[in-house]
Amino acid sequence: MNDDDLSRLLQQHASRHPADERLRAAVRTQMTLQAAAQEPRAAAPARSAWRARFAPRIHPAVAGAGGLMLGIALTLTAVLIVPRLTPDGTLPDDLVAAHVRALQVGPPYEVASSDRHQVKPWFQGRLDYAPTVLDSPLREQGFALLGGRVQAVRGKPTAVLAYQLRLHKIDLYAWPTEHGAAPEKLQRRGFNLVRWSDGAMQYWAVSDVDGAELERFAAAWRAVATH
Repeated sequence: MNDDDLSRLLQQHASRHPADERLRAAVRTQMTLQAAAQEPRAAAPARSAWRARFAPRIHPAVAGAGGLMLGIALTLTAVLIVPRLTPDGTLPDDLVAAHVRALQVGPPYEVASSDRHQVKPWFQGRLDYAPTVLDSPLREQGFALLGGRVQAVRGKPTAVLAYQLRLHKIDLYAWPTEHGAAPEKLQRRGFNLVRWSDGAMQYWAVSDVDGAELERFAAAWRAVATH
């Protein structure tokens, strides 16, 4: 198969995303070279004898370079393709599970305070980012800050701010992002979630409070944070 044939196959069957096409082409080309370089000599004695006499030899350094290129291409392919195959479709379930676990076995918060000037500094040295913490402006609307904690979400330490509305606990998960997103409401196993992003941080509010109340919490947060 020559390059034209390979390009034609990629155009017909591969992803239409340019980056994925280039990577697939590189992977297949390197796999072909690697297979040719490592084919057992005893598999076809006559052909091997012919190659020994007429075919150009592949220097070990070239074969090693081909393997290195293949490894790099596969790594890049994984980086670019895996996120597309594993979107955050299960993230809401993970956050609900983390919220329930904190309520059942604790701790709901590791630093207990309604003062953001005590909660925000507590995260220093525990995270590689500084989450925004809001207190009194939200308290005026019924959402009292209880404190904060660091909880693993998919293996990554994540800031969690604990609020309360009447008898309902609200967990606000926050981590850095580079993309803004309008608020979106979801529901999992009776729990409500509202997620949004301001372009610097992504937020997920999780609670068993009524969905309209959780949306009010998210709206109040965004209104205060932008002033």
